[in-house]
Amino acid sequence: MASSTGKKRSAPDSEGPAVTTAIKRRRRTDFGCSSMITRSQTLSAARNAVLHTTELLENILYFLPMKDLLFAQRVCMKWRELIQRSIPLQEALFFRPKELNVFWKVVEEADMLPKAVKISREQYMQGSPGEVFQTAIPNEMLCDTDLTFELFHWPSRSTYLLPQPSSTHPEASWRRMLFAQAPFCEFKFYCEHSEEPGRESVRDCALEMISFPDKSRAGDLMAHFEATEAEGNYVDWDSHELTFPGALFMVEEELEIGEVDPNC
Repeated sequence: MASSTGKKRSAPDSEGPAVTTAIKRRRRTDFGCSSMITRSQTLSAARNAVLHTTELLENILYFLPMKDLLFAQRVCMKWRELIQRSIPLQEALFFRPKELNVFWKVVEEADMLPKAVKISREQYMQGSPGEVFQTAIPNEMLCDTDLTFELFHWPSRSTYLLPQPSSTHPEASWRRMLFAQAPFCEFKFYCEHSEEPGRESVRDCALEMISFPDKSRAGDLMAHFEATEAEGNYVDWDSHELTFPGALFMVEEELEIGEVDPNC
């Protein structure tokens, strides 16, 4: 009788394919997580490289809205130091004067509103007051200026002061700001004041030509308000109007245009 010399065949393992599938799925998941971590690390490294490169960070900060740029100084000492020593950023915050060197001449035409055409500095220097102007960018934190309204009301170049919540704080940073870029040393200032708030019957007004040799900062004008209030008068913030006789207010994006025509 022949003896069986073959080994007993084992039963098929029904869990084998499931285990294999689970292992493959786990590997794909691990690879995906690893890939995401790698991408995150790469993005983090790129972000850090940008924010730690002075020139790139300065350029990014320059295009922030003015209030955001002020608050950016609170992020860290590095940002604060950069903003305080950067000439372009100090000019953007109106702490440092900036010459725009953009000049205009008003051209009158029959049956049409006058328009302004760009001229050279030499033409500006040879022009007459009320006929030639230089571009000014108003400080949006200090002034409310309707740039569109101005084009239809030549030669109106007025702006209205905005109330400041920290007006009683002598250390407030806005006091060091210029009213406009390029800075003007001379402007007309109109305000109303009364003995008590809301008493229209005793309201008085003042119209002055003010000259500041140090480029007309907000703190200089505040000294006039404080002197008026020290005499026992109440100053009405809503009536503060500044008129710059030689300025044409614009926004920075308009500096490259060659003509301002309200008829178009």
